[in-house]
Amino acid sequence: MPEQSEEVILDAVLQLPPDQRPAHLQTACRDDPKLYQRLSSRLLIHELSSQAESPQGYGPHKTVIVTPTEKIGDKIGHYRLLQQIGEGGFGVVYLAEQEEPVRRLVAFKVIKLGMDTKEVITRFEVERHALALMDHPNIAKVVDAGATEAGRPYFVMELVKGIPITEFCDQNNLTIRERILLFIEVCRAIQHAHQKAIIHRDIKPSNILVAYHHSGPVPMVIDFGLAKATTGQRLADKTFITAMRQFIGTLAYASPEQVQMNNRDIDTRSDIYSLGVLLYELLVGKTPFEVMRGHPEREEEMRRCIREQEPPLPSRRLSTMREAEIREIAKNRQVEPLKLVHLIRGDLDWILIKTLEKDRARRYETANGVAVDLQRHLDHEPVVARPPGNLYRFQKLVRRHKLAVAAAACVFFLLIGGFSLSSWLYLKEKVAERQANAQAENSRHVARFFVDMIKGVEPDVALGRDTTLLRDTLDKTARRISGDLKGEPDVEAELRSSFGEVYAALGDFPKAEAMHRQALIMRRRLFANENPEVAQSLYDLAEVLRAEKKYTDAEPMYRSSLAIRRKLLGKDSVAVAESLQGYARLIYDRSMSGKNGGLDEAVAALRESLDIRERLQPDDWQTFDTRSVLGGMLLEAKQYAEAEPLINNGYEGLYQRRDQIPLALKPHLKTALERQIRLYQLTNRPELADQSTARLASLDQPAAPDPDPKPIKP
Repeated sequence: MPEQSEEVILDAVLQLPPDQRPAHLQTACRDDPKLYQRLSSRLLIHELSSQAESPQGYGPHKTVIVTPTEKIGDKIGHYRLLQQIGEGGFGVVYLAEQEEPVRRLVAFKVIKLGMDTKEVITRFEVERHALALMDHPNIAKVVDAGATEAGRPYFVMELVKGIPITEFCDQNNLTIRERILLFIEVCRAIQHAHQKAIIHRDIKPSNILVAYHHSGPVPMVIDFGLAKATTGQRLADKTFITAMRQFIGTLAYASPEQVQMNNRDIDTRSDIYSLGVLLYELLVGKTPFEVMRGHPEREEEMRRCIREQEPPLPSRRLSTMREAEIREIAKNRQVEPLKLVHLIRGDLDWILIKTLEKDRARRYETANGVAVDLQRHLDHEPVVARPPGNLYRFQKLVRRHKLAVAAAACVFFLLIGGFSLSSWLYLKEKVAERQANAQAENSRHVARFFVDMIKGVEPDVALGRDTTLLRDTLDKTARRISGDLKGEPDVEAELRSSFGEVYAALGDFPKAEAMHRQALIMRRRLFANENPEVAQSLYDLAEVLRAEKKYTDAEPMYRSSLAIRRKLLGKDSVAVAESLQGYARLIYDRSMSGKNGGLDEAVAALRESLDIRERLQPDDWQTFDTRSVLGGMLLEAKQYAEAEPLINNGYEGLYQRRDQIPLALKPHLKTALERQIRLYQLTNRPELADQSTARLASLDQPAAPDPDPKPIKP
């Protein structure tokens, strides 16, 4: 029977009083049982939706149980049910095989038996129509739709073989950058839905499934069953009405406006908030507010928190976690715990705070806006979410153009170095050897200037980035050293040592190791073994070997450097303190990695280093840094009473001298403050830990000064 005839029959039935409709419909469809089932279902939806539109519609919903139910092996239309693979609040999802016109596996979703209410049926229709409107590679597509012989609506989707996005990221140990890139794809999919005037309203990990394809991990957004049209378009025959105090969505991911008593005023910015909660969980491992399911009074408190309480900064949330917890979270992101906090602090804090604003007018306007700001963060461009400041913009400029800056530095070095070398050769021929030696010293200063310039670009940020151009330029310049400085091994050794520092700063430890080894060989040939320059090369090489975790090779280098410096310089030497501290760090790192070596030995060496620094440079920032490091080691040894004054004094001294070396000091200051937080956590003083955490969070806020520098009184 043509589809037009169905409409005619239904319209005729609807003209009759409700008690006469079933008999008339049965008479009109007496020759077509399937037509009768379809029209009965539509009539039921119409009648129950009409009830919902009246004041009497609020309250308990009538449930109409339709039998029989589906079972594995049943064939419905062109689809044979193979197994149940999912179940939501109102629908059951089966793995099914489509037998014609093509044979393939699909997801077959049908209203759950016993949930055949007016509201559920309408939601089901909403999801079917919402999915049909969209065409995006990251949104599951609708293949077919219809009704079972019992009249229960179903629709067929492409089969998404994936797992929730949070589980996928943790199981595959995705880095922070990889998680952000995956999340950006989700934002693009939600943006597509918003452009089709559809709000998802239930964005959460289980509704974003991820699986590996030939191009890599691909997220798929599913379950638009709670979708709402924003332009008034009809997504079903009757739009369901939400009862008073009825919550739509998933509480942990719901926006403040969703948890209001009357949540009809929902727009696309509600999805922006839910995206923020999802990103928070991807980065931190937890949602901003934890839900206590099954406890109505706690859930009401949760609603109040979502409406009124500001979410904790992600970096602050990480800083206050238990040690075992943050270690597990950091492990799933392939990063050390402290490094994870540094990665999140700053741009990502700002982006998430803007996304999770209580006032939706202050959130990102679109999902695409979130994606663009995240990409700007990855590209080291200023993000919209962060209040602009001159220092912040300059840092972003340098990071964004680090290759050009580094290349310019190399060119500058070549020009100055070439000029210096030519001048030196000219002076060697025309003037005295004293002037030539002075020019060689100038070459050393040029090399040191180049090293300091590269360090000023904050090369730790460049680790893992594309530094091909910079490395190629460095390699070409390094290869010229031997030729251009032939016959001047002392200058060549100095330059190789400097280039070793540059490679180490860029994270290229194998090349740094090679440069320092060559410098060491040349200096031993020039000065024999017992010489300050040789001791410096031994120390530099040991530092690189420690960074590469080659502890067995590094230990004799540290010992030799220390022995030479002690013999030549005596006990009162900052160079001796430097070697002692490096050796202490080696023993400590080896001890923490579970290899042989003891924490006690590291503590003893660092005590001696601190004693020297306190006698020779009591007010220098490095002395306070050494105190903080020693306090951290004692903390690991559970010697809390002795660790506390060292940690507190170390932080306070660094804070007061924070302007001595602006680029290098800030990481030391943060690390010292993180040791203080851990001290208070381990000694069960949460109030003090919170005060220190507030200080830590403020360090990256360009518009506000650091908190009160007065020491925290235990």
